[in-house]
Amino acid sequence: MENTKPILAIKRKQAKKLHKKGWAIRKIADCLGSGTRHVSQWINMSDEELEKDNRGWKKGNPRKYTKEQKKEIKKIRQQLEKEGSFFIGSLVVQGNYNKLHTNNVSKSFVDRTLKEYKLVKTPRKKRKGVSKYMKYPQHTLNKMGKCMMSVDFIGPKYLKGSDDRINFLSCKYIRPRKEGIIKRVEGQTTDEAIRVLTEVWNDNPIPDVLRIDNDSAFGANLSREKQIGSFTLFLLNLGIKPLYVAQRSPWNNGSIEGHNSVFSKKFWNKLRFTDEKEVDVKIKSFNLEYEKYINLVNNNPPLENPEFMDDFKSADIKNKHVNRFKEHEICFLRITRRKGEKGDKKEYGFIDVLKHEIKLPVDLINLFVYCVIDLKKKKLFCYTETKDGNLEEIKRINFKLKNVIY
Repeated sequence: MENTKPILAIKRKQAKKLHKKGWAIRKIADCLGSGTRHVSQWINMSDEELEKDNRGWKKGNPRKYTKEQKKEIKKIRQQLEKEGSFFIGSLVVQGNYNKLHTNNVSKSFVDRTLKEYKLVKTPRKKRKGVSKYMKYPQHTLNKMGKCMMSVDFIGPKYLKGSDDRINFLSCKYIRPRKEGIIKRVEGQTTDEAIRVLTEVWNDNPIPDVLRIDNDSAFGANLSREKQIGSFTLFLLNLGIKPLYVAQRSPWNNGSIEGHNSVFSKKFWNKLRFTDEKEVDVKIKSFNLEYEKYINLVNNNPPLENPEFMDDFKSADIKNKHVNRFKEHEICFLRITRRKGEKGDKKEYGFIDVLKHEIKLPVDLINLFVYCVIDLKKKKLFCYTETKDGNLEEIKRINFKLKNVIY
C-alpha cells in the first residue's frame, strides 16, 4: 500500500507556513501528527536545512565527529583514571582534549562517548526551580558582590583504629572562579576558622560576601540575644558582608555542600591514611589538583583590584570595639515558620535572627525572607523578592547589637 504520509521536507515547510500565520506550536504539531519538539526545531530552520533528510544515517556513525575522536576521548579518560586523578569527569576530559587539538569537541559529545564506553554513570536529573515557590531570593544573591565565597566545617572524621577526631574547613569560591580549598583544623572553633581563612586569603582574594551557616563558631547562634561573635567582627573589619543561610536548610548553600561531597567521594572515602601527617600531605595534592581542574574548565575573567591579607597588615582585625567597620551590613536568609495552630486566630509567622523572634504576616509562612542588619542605622530590614527580582520591604525594626559599638 502506498504511503500517503507527506515527506519530511513538506512537513517542515508546512510547519513554518502555519507558524507564520500565527498558529501555536501545539496546534501545528497536532495538525501534522508530529511532536512539539520537532515542530520547534523546524520553524527555526533555514530554507536549505528544510530540504535535508538525515534519516537512514547508519546507526553508530557520528555525523559531526569521527570514530578516531571517540577513541581519543576514551584514551584520555582512561589515562586520567590510571594516574589516580581526583577529577575525571566529562568537563576535564573535554578540557584535556581541546588543549591537545585545534578542532574542539563539545561536552555533549564527550558525555555521549563516555556513556557509550560505559565509563560513567548516568547522573540523576537535577530538579530545577524546586525552591521558586518559596520566593527564594536568587536574583538578589546573584547581585551580591563580584566575589562570593562559602565556608563550612567537615567532620569529625576518624582514621581506622583511632578515636581521634579529624576536622576540616571547606572553602569554596562561588564566583567568579569556583576554586575549592580544604584545610585540616584542630577543631570546629572560631579561632581555627579565622586562622585558616587568614592563611587562605594570603594567596586567594578576600571575597565581598561570605556565605556561612548559623554555627556559633561562625558568629551566629550565640547563647545571648542580639549578639554576634568574633568571627563576624573579623569579617566586618575586612569589609566582608556575612550572609547567614537559612537554618536547617543546607541545600540553599549548595555550592559548599557539593564541594564537601566531592571531598568525601574523591578524597576521604577513596584513599587510606596512616596518620594525620599523611592526611595533610595528600590534601595538598587534592587542593592543587582542584586548582588545575578549575583552570581547565573555568573561563571567568580575573577580579579587578583584588584584596589580600597583606592589605590589612596595619588593621586591628580582632578589635571588638571598632568605631567604623569596613562593612556595615550583616545578611540573613530565613524561612518564615508558623506559631500557633493553622487557621487559628492566634496564628502568625515568625523568623529568628540572633535569638530574637520577629513576627511576620501569616501569608509569609514557609516563604523565604531576606534580612539585613544595618549597623549604621541600627535597624533590621526584612524583604521578600518579587517575580521581577526586586526586593519588597515587609518590615523594619530598631535592632542594635548589644556587643558592638558603631
